[in-house]
Amino acid sequence: MQLQYAEIVTTPEEADFAIIRLDTPWVPVETKNLFARDFHHGDLDFKEPLKTEILDLIQTVPTIVVLYLDRPAVIPEINQSAKAVLAEYGASDAAVLNIIFGKARPEGKLPFELPSSMDAVRNQKADVPYDSEDPLYSFGFGLSY
Repeated sequence: MQLQYAEIVTTPEEADFAIIRLDTPWVPVETKNLFARDFHHGDLDFKEPLKTEILDLIQTVPTIVVLYLDRPAVIPEINQSAKAVLAEYGASDAAVLNIIFGKARPEGKLPFELPSSMDAVRNQKADVPYDSEDPLYSFGFGLSY
């Protein structure tokens, strides 16, 4: 199958590179509180078996990870292994591909820290912003033109 930018193949081994789009992990919460149901809850890191599936792909073929950040994510292993990690906040596939293939310039800054571990998240003070220990990416990290 030929697309505007690339040809889709059937296995990662056939690919020159992979692009995967991920959502920040979350766990649904059963509640009658309508306000609480509108927010994602739970740990910010990827759990098994999804984490291993992501890392296996990254080890098989150079991979660009596009992460939808509706809240912070804990991604140190993914960040270390991926060819590139892009953050997005609701961008379309076309907009993401335009960035990856150089038709548009990436820009933007993180509105929060990306913590380096769930331990760092658990050790944060609830009423102090930007206090996680050794964040993977600090508040405001990114590009601007």
